[in-house]
Amino acid sequence: MITRRSSIAIAALWLALLVAPHASLAAEHLTQTIRETTEAIQEGRSGYSASLVEHAANALDHAKAAQRTKANPHVETGIRHLQKAIRTARGTHSGPRAAAAVRHAEAALTHFQAAR
Repeated sequence: MITRRSSIAIAALWLALLVAPHASLAAEHLTQTIRETTEAIQEGRSGYSASLVEHAANALDHAKAAQRTKANPHVETGIRHLQKAIRTARGTHSGPRAAAAVRHAEAALTHFQAAR
């Protein structure tokens, strides 16, 4: 015979099993976002605008997935900075524009780290 206490314990366990994967999934996406944003910054500092755009786009995908899994204002602001970095660096080899894109990526990285 299942007692009331056992029923509550079973319900709590199921709830924990449903919620835990989402929390770890958001953390994994955020970790990948930080990794890709760091790569984008390094490539931008080296003068490779196309590679900066590629890594920033990957980071943007992970950031959006993290935001869908668990909303966070820092992630939202970081997404806006990544979008600006991509727009600024796309299709250019101009030094000042690449530097501006790196600054946006650095701002995004700061927000993503704060969200962690």
